[in-house]
Amino acid sequence: MKILVAADFHGNSNAETNMAKFLERGYDCALLIGDLTNFGPPEVAESIFERVKEFGVPTFAIPGNCDPKQVLQVLDKYNVNLHEKCQHLRDVIFSGLGGSNLTPFNTPFELTEVEIQEDLAAINCVKSGENWVLATHAPPFGTKLDQLDEGSHVGSKSIRQFIEQKQPSVLACGHVHEARGIDSLGKTILVNPGPISSGFAAEIKIGNNKRDAQVDLLNL
Repeated sequence: MKILVAADFHGNSNAETNMAKFLERGYDCALLIGDLTNFGPPEVAESIFERVKEFGVPTFAIPGNCDPKQVLQVLDKYNVNLHEKCQHLRDVIFSGLGGSNLTPFNTPFELTEVEIQEDLAAINCVKSGENWVLATHAPPFGTKLDQLDEGSHVGSKSIRQFIEQKQPSVLACGHVHEARGIDSLGKTILVNPGPISSGFAAEIKIGNNKRDAQVDLLNL
């Protein structure tokens, strides 16, 4: 299975155009991992999913910290909601958690580390040996994917702990625009595709075996 991963639209019209250009390359699934809007309105997210519908590609999505919680209603409307849910596509399980850990900016969708820990623990749908892609808007703490330009790490410690314990095949995250890259925690491949508004995305290829996963960064 070939999966397109896109993050951090922030209501930018270029982001929709860029996403469409990537989808034209042919994908089995689109995974949109938050900040679809820039503090709303929710209708901006509707525009994104109307564009995706043109390609007939199965799609899953989570909100980001810059999305008002009403965006969840839009995700439900388009049957793409992955927030605190599990979805199956072929032989791959997708699960997700939107929002982010607390920031200094009082954005609309923030969670405490305790809330993140509890919400992730409630996602209990994966059996041993299954291909599993986990999507979180916030990156795990202390990796290449949560590091600001000045060096500090701003990711979630609860997400890191969950990955270390559960070891999904792939973790896709966004949030920290400047930390675009690929990393790992144990056997889990981590990827931050960078902002789609800047022409960045990522591609996940999942094979038949649980650890048969490959991740690449994409540019327009």
